[in-house]
Amino acid sequence: MVVGLILAFIVSFAATLVGIPLFMRFYRARHISGQQMHEDVHQHAAKAGTPTMGGTVFVLAPGSVALISSLVLGFFHGNFIVMTVAFAIYAIVGFLDDYLKIFRHMNQGLKVWQKFVAQIITGLICWSIFIYQHRPNVINFFGHNLHLGWVFAIFLILWLVGWSNAVNLTDGIDGLASISVSISLAAYGVIAIAQHQYDVLLVILTTIAGLLAFFIFNKKPAMLFMGDVGSLALGALLAIIAVILHEEWTLLFIGIVYVVETLSIMIQVTYFRLTHGKRIFAMTPIHHHFELGGWSGHGKKWSEWQIDYLWWGVTAGASLLTLLIYFLV
Repeated sequence: MVVGLILAFIVSFAATLVGIPLFMRFYRARHISGQQMHEDVHQHAAKAGTPTMGGTVFVLAPGSVALISSLVLGFFHGNFIVMTVAFAIYAIVGFLDDYLKIFRHMNQGLKVWQKFVAQIITGLICWSIFIYQHRPNVINFFGHNLHLGWVFAIFLILWLVGWSNAVNLTDGIDGLASISVSISLAAYGVIAIAQHQYDVLLVILTTIAGLLAFFIFNKKPAMLFMGDVGSLALGALLAIIAVILHEEWTLLFIGIVYVVETLSIMIQVTYFRLTHGKRIFAMTPIHHHFELGGWSGHGKKWSEWQIDYLWWGVTAGASLLTLLIYFLV
């Protein structure tokens, strides 16, 4: 089994590494317009036109490797199917959103109600599989089991929506989301090993492998962006893994960067409305605030690498602290 997991990691990395240049070649051969930059994010104007939707490759390649490996290793059952459903449907939603923006030049992509319907369906499918597995409708709230009954379905829907969008918001500068999510997944890999949930470990390893290969092309200066197809799928995967491992509380710490990025927008919007136009941050999500003027937002500008190192370090530190609490408390 160990050999099979290692082989799956290597093949996933290789498949993604080979697939991305082919994807970029196809992109350029068809003269497809690249990433559109929001007019407010003027510091990224030079990135306009960069190929996007790279998440398509690290969803398909690692996903295919994980599927084949699960059949070979005997992991193709409830938990693997739930992870695949969440990962795949959120990737499809992101793909359609990207497709409408890039190919049909519809700036807003999918309508809000269309996304939400797809997300509700995803949550209900996952809940149905859990019911079939006779999994109790319980979440782990800092070591205490909360029995939610049918409300668990609502929790699952909101949990998936929240984390998928949080990772999507974090994917705003070169390399940030790909390595941050890799670190988060690695932490869950340790927990999966401790729980002997090797089906979860398989998905984690193949996804990390794909992300590491993708990072080669996504590090600054990025030659390719992951797009919504990648970021929404990754956020949903983290969310469903936390539920499967029954360690939901851990994601609040392992995913602290995604939480801070999301909160910065919520705080900014609330303060803007209450003060009739005033702002706390130079720009949100908060990584743009750092870009424009460091900690204060008005000082020396930070490079994207500086922000990457900060958030990767925070993610790694928070993940290690979470693991210490998990094993020692």
